Amino acid sequence: MSGDNLRRPGLIFRSGLLVLTSFALVAAFLSGGILDLGDGDNAQAGGISLTLREDLTVRTEGYWPVFMELGFDDASPIAVTVDGIEPDKVDVRAFPLDAPSGTLLMTEEDGSLTGTVSDGSSRMLLMLTFFEAGTYRVAAEAIGRVASADAEVAISENGAHIFGEPTLGEWAGGWKNETGVGDELGFALTAPVERWNDAPWGTYYNWTISVICPTSMNVGGDLSIYNTGDTRVDRSALESTSAISAWENGFNTAFYTVWNGDGGNMLSGTAAMTPNGKELTMAAGTYNEWSKGLWAPSGAGTLTFNDAGHYLVVIHISDGEGPVSRPLVMEAVVS
Repeated sequence: MSGDNLRRPGLIFRSGLLVLTSFALVAAFLSGGILDLGDGDNAQAGGISLTLREDLTVRTEGYWPVFMELGFDDASPIAVTVDGIEPDKVDVRAFPLDAPSGTLLMTEEDGSLTGTVSDGSSRMLLMLTFFEAGTYRVAAEAIGRVASADAEVAISENGAHIFGEPTLGEWAGGWKNETGVGDELGFALTAPVERWNDAPWGTYYNWTISVICPTSMNVGGDLSIYNTGDTRVDRSALESTSAISAWENGFNTAFYTVWNGDGGNMLSGTAAMTPNGKELTMAAGTYNEWSKGLWAPSGAGTLTFNDAGHYLVVIHISDGEGPVSRPLVMEAVVS
């Protein structure tokens, strides 16, 4: 993303120190109708509704993006207020369907942060990112008339992480936050060690990836068939899947992420192992770094989008029990 849209070069959100509190204009007209953004826990009064979008939210923890949807019955400007948090403990972004996200200007008054949104549409996507745990009240009020709604969101503590937030390294072409259908975006990742846990040699940590799209995605079939090494397999399932995540597996071949589920607004899956089998069995240098507590995970892969839309990509390191790092968040508008 550009400097206006990202806090890190290479078109990524800084999600290791941010948990996006973002509001996104999501009125889209399909065949003359307003896009249905889905259902969720809803607080509504006077023609305004505020809904936590669990189908777009990976985790309700500090440093992870949380989505809410704001709906209202006319085009009045809306004041959005977040209570109980300091300005440097939250990031607020607009997340439109057809353009890169942008930071919403929030001003502080009496312990609350308030920003104004006005687009003439009847729905907005709110993407909230908090930097610390707590229970926060989010309120929306129509300016100039009596209409308001509010909802609470509980943000839990992060677990004791082994690794810090993954960061993007050098990659030919790099990541872009605006691209075309069928274009391949590449990335290389590393993550710093925050506390080494004396894991035994042979432990695998996984790169876990989630792809989010408010207008929904499709999976063309079982993508595990592309991880067998058989090049004669019909590629139609890949071509009919909205987001294709492919990782270098250490043997100069691609490893395709097998998505959990057949589609919807979020696709998640375990992407690739680090260290991989080749490093464990062949790389003396890897073992030396591991035994001295100097080893750090790395990975490289690509994402290809076969359908137009605005995508958010959340990548973290996990073990068998869940996340062991904060997330890296990247974004791509595909047209």
